[in-house]
Amino acid sequence: MSALTDGKLAATIATALSGIVYPITIRRTTGGVYNPATGGVTPGTTTDHTARGFLSAFSAFEIANGLVQPSDVKVTLLTAGLDITPIPATDKVLADGRTLTIVTAKADPAKATLTLQCR
Repeated sequence: MSALTDGKLAATIATALSGIVYPITIRRTTGGVYNPATGGVTPGTTTDHTARGFLSAFSAFEIANGLVQPSDVKVTLLTAGLDITPIPATDKVLADGRTLTIVTAKADPAKATLTLQCR
């Protein structure tokens, strides 16, 4: 088993970042379902999942080269304790009084953190 996949590096990273992370909510809303018998739509459900992470800005290089929009927010989440994998374009991030839509989600090689591009 490699050092990247055995979980030890992920645990070390989670411990190292424990002083700067704070609770972040990932909100997942499932769509309603059409009921042909009644002609109506059964309402969807919304579930909040607690994560730990922090918000930051993207680099000037990423913005200048069109990799992200200037108003995009970088959200870094620890995967330790995260009970879902965020889904771009579907899930929302609630943090610092803002509600952001996830555009992309990328894990680091050790799968210790997820970096979300949000707007």
